[in-house]
Amino acid sequence: MTLPETFVFSAKNLQSYADCPRRFQLRYVERWRSPTMTAAETADELAYEKRVRQGAKLHQLAKLSQQGIPQDLLKAAIQDDNVALWFDELLSSALHDLPGTRLPEKRLQTSLNGRRLMAQVDLLAYEPGGDFVIVDWKTGNYVPDRESLRQRWQTIVYLYVAAKAGERLYGAELPAERVRLDYVYLARGGQRISFAYSPEQMRADAALLSGLMDEIQSVSDFPLTANRRHCRFCAFRVHCERGEAGSLDHVDFDDLDETGDAELDFEQIGEYAF
Repeated sequence: MTLPETFVFSAKNLQSYADCPRRFQLRYVERWRSPTMTAAETADELAYEKRVRQGAKLHQLAKLSQQGIPQDLLKAAIQDDNVALWFDELLSSALHDLPGTRLPEKRLQTSLNGRRLMAQVDLLAYEPGGDFVIVDWKTGNYVPDRESLRQRWQTIVYLYVAAKAGERLYGAELPAERVRLDYVYLARGGQRISFAYSPEQMRADAALLSGLMDEIQSVSDFPLTANRRHCRFCAFRVHCERGEAGSLDHVDFDDLDETGDAELDFEQIGEYAF
């Protein structure tokens, strides 16, 4: 299969393929739209959709706070108790000890073997000559074990792309040892899991990324995953006749390629001079 020349690989579409090649085909090759919710959805599915929207709102609040909108105005616009708690945790502890230059919702892009590779990070914090830190906000209760998290394509892509593309922002050569990824679990009291980087790990990640991108571009068939755990809240589950939704207990709501947009009610924020 030949992907369009404009195709950009990312953590989400690589993870989508790794979880289920058929999902990758439907979403990124055939570009199917996710089905809309109906009244017949189960309670777990409705709860899932609610949590996705809550997570999207938190990410929007985090971005606006780093862009300089006063915190009290943002807090006044929150109508959800969970989102309010997460935002308070973010403001009170999650930004502690980060470098001073901070760029929210920053897109970094590089190339690997002629293919474009992109990382859309929640927050980039750095200082010239100091650390170059990627921060990813997590709002779910589930915290994977460290080894599982290290093997996620989000971890691999974010660290590799930051080390390759960060030099332009850094203003000098960016050693891999200066790059770090922090996952911050706001629903778990700001628990932080950090991954440092190294030249050796960067070379290993480049080989992994090249291998998976080569595979995607060479396959002619996109089979359904054999691991039905990945089907639990897939938007295309009904199309594939994979049954009802599963438990929410181990869902990472912040690492899904089905996540939709959620908007704050800006009328409640009031007038603010940008």
